[in-house]
Amino acid sequence: MWEAGESQLVRNLGGFTVVDNVCESTTHVVSGSPRRTLNILLGIARGCWILSFEWILWCLEHRQWVPEEPYELSDHFPAAPICRLQQHLSAGEHQQDLFQQQRPMFVSPNSQPPCNSLTELIQLCGGTVCRSVRQAGIFIGQYNGKKTEGSCSLSEQWILGKMAN
Repeated sequence: MWEAGESQLVRNLGGFTVVDNVCESTTHVVSGSPRRTLNILLGIARGCWILSFEWILWCLEHRQWVPEEPYELSDHFPAAPICRLQQHLSAGEHQQDLFQQQRPMFVSPNSQPPCNSLTELIQLCGGTVCRSVRQAGIFIGQYNGKKTEGSCSLSEQWILGKMAN
């Protein structure tokens, strides 16, 4: 979470809006540390720049936006520059395909991260999320009900881990 003063300084440089959560219009995700957060993973899936906070400090020091490349967290998130370039080269039309070959997934309503966030992440990466348990081949998160024959259960961490690698 950014301090109000830092957000104001970024606004003074112009051209960007600071938001708390990654969304369709997000282009840059700035992180104070290279932790695998939901915003980082959503940023990777959306093809955003994944940058260290040093980039902001350098921009503020120079009173202008500086090139992002030296501050990209590609050592910690190797998929980030690949996804970003794919998104850029396709004029924003590229669909990630990480989960494209997986069976339809049912995400537990009690999952952590929250169901809607995991669903968004899966869909951004080409996966299919179903609302009906009967259609699911993979169950993500805690689910104690009856499952379809041949289906499997995986933790939320499986999704997050696949994204980070």
